[in-house]
Amino acid sequence: MLDVGKWPVFALLPPEELRLIRQACVFGSAANEALYVTVNDEVFALGTNCSGCLGLGDLQSTIEPRRIDELCGKKIVSLSYGTGPHVVIATADGEVLAWGHNGYSQLGNGTTNHGLTPALVSTNLLNKRVTEVACGSHHTIALTSDGEVFAWG
Repeated sequence: MLDVGKWPVFALLPPEELRLIRQACVFGSAANEALYVTVNDEVFALGTNCSGCLGLGDLQSTIEPRRIDELCGKKIVSLSYGTGPHVVIATADGEVLAWGHNGYSQLGNGTTNHGLTPALVSTNLLNKRVTEVACGSHHTIALTSDGEVFAWG
């Protein structure tokens, strides 16, 4: 069990739900947004949802965890939050998915349209296996298993 009890964003979750969390990321300027993965590889989000950074398909804030179906069953090996705000993850299969604010093309989708749901980043990453991701307020970086570094935004 991961101890997330110190984070206020998890305060309303019952103990039985808290016990199922194996991986969590708390983010936002006031630590008021969170993504977490359960022991069953289900992925949930809750919080203020600025620019769609929770990946729920809308801009609605939520104090109740909502499941992100696109991510359930994927093994998340790296997750990063940029203060834009946007989120990027890498999976055990080497895929990169991103969502949230995209004013500087930091989602890697070739546009500046915000992403409300996790979307696969494929530009320049075809046939590449990404192992780690990182991001800042307006950019994203990916490290491949071959040691190559890709950046966008």
